[in-house]
Amino acid sequence: MKNKYFCSPFVPLFVLLFLFLLATSSCKKFIEVDPPIDKVTAGTVFQNDETAAAAVNGIYSQMMATSLFYSSGGVTVYAGLSADELFLTNNTVAEQAEFEANTLSPANGILWSDFWLRAYKMIYQTNTCIDNLSASTSLSPDVKDRLKGEALFLRAFHYFLLTNMYGAVPLVTTTDYTTSGSIPRTAPEVIYSQVITDLADAKRLLPATYSGNGRIRPNKWAASALLARVHLYRQHWAEAEREATEVVSSGVFTLVPNPANVFLATSNEAIWQLAPVVPGFNTTEARVFVPLGTGTTKPSFALRAGLIAAFENVDTRKSAWVGSKTVGTETIYFPFKYKVRNLNLPVTENYMVLRFAEVLLIRAEARARQNKISEGKADLNTIRIRAGLAPSTVLTSEQLLTAIEKERRIELFAEWGHRWFDLKRTGRVDAVLSPLKPGWRPDAALFPIPLPEILRNPSLIQNPGY
Repeated sequence: MKNKYFCSPFVPLFVLLFLFLLATSSCKKFIEVDPPIDKVTAGTVFQNDETAAAAVNGIYSQMMATSLFYSSGGVTVYAGLSADELFLTNNTVAEQAEFEANTLSPANGILWSDFWLRAYKMIYQTNTCIDNLSASTSLSPDVKDRLKGEALFLRAFHYFLLTNMYGAVPLVTTTDYTTSGSIPRTAPEVIYSQVITDLADAKRLLPATYSGNGRIRPNKWAASALLARVHLYRQHWAEAEREATEVVSSGVFTLVPNPANVFLATSNEAIWQLAPVVPGFNTTEARVFVPLGTGTTKPSFALRAGLIAAFENVDTRKSAWVGSKTVGTETIYFPFKYKVRNLNLPVTENYMVLRFAEVLLIRAEARARQNKISEGKADLNTIRIRAGLAPSTVLTSEQLLTAIEKERRIELFAEWGHRWFDLKRTGRVDAVLSPLKPGWRPDAALFPIPLPEILRNPSLIQNPGY
């Protein structure tokens, strides 16, 4: 397999046309789309290695938008507002304020256009790639396996996020536009079963090595890392430990000694990153989190006092990952994991999706749940020592789980909704958010199904409380 198929920025014109038609047709309605692209066009794209790779590349490119969409900072920001991580310094944007107050309306446009539609557009594209790759008889076997593995991985990733935000969602694994527009919601257990199947197949198909430059295309270890997370969420403790151990034992990844360097494109902690696609643009999160250095402009999204207080005094992550700006007499703290805010600068930061520190915390928790206290504490302490902290001295599994929850809160803050999902999967969301959020109600743990989808698809039933 030649790496040029996975890193070339040059895409033939008919592939661009294919991707454009695919993108524009697949988001008219939750998977109510125009008839699929002409079979001759799709067939041509998937008849040679380079254009087939370009079709899959198009999915990554669309994920890395320069606006605050679902896959380019949206999950981080809006799940952070929904949890106990972020608050708005200016809540004049009503749809954003709904996330912070946990009073989401089914008519919220962010929830529909920036989340639901974009996620299902990605899923439609992965389904298109999976179907055509499976049918192709002209691709090199290793290229075909890798591309299909990547597409399966991406579909699993999107469904994992969707079910953790909305609960039951339509499970669409086909490009048959005649039926997808009326598919009812599928129980989370079934969604997770599909996710696990897709990831297991992806792990089998993907190589252990990275293709091209950097770690911007998932490999076998990325599939194992996401499988470990999924098994943790499903309370499959032994399976979560096994998958995490495979990643650790690979020897490919290490914690970056200086937390300030974790989110660089060259980070050896990275398991999977998304690469910027616009010249001179690093990450959307830096653009929305880091305020202008001068003037009285406040950060739009600030870190809550409780999160700041959770850091221990000598924790090096606080100085590396928390920024501050004083406006008048008020000091406002903001996420500073990504630092390159300005445009037209060298691209040095990729968008981190999966990283080694999370895998260690997954294994620590999975071990603690199995009463493997010393082993779980060892994983936890690996994270703490990197942060300049003393090793934990907890003695019981309950104490260890409490320590791991705290460490996950600090290590993974403002990253892909980890805190929001953790509070829900551990049953802690009501206890944590009730004292913090006036009017909190348990039903708010799930986002509402967007109203336009309810109106267009009579098979969809709204979540309770909306």
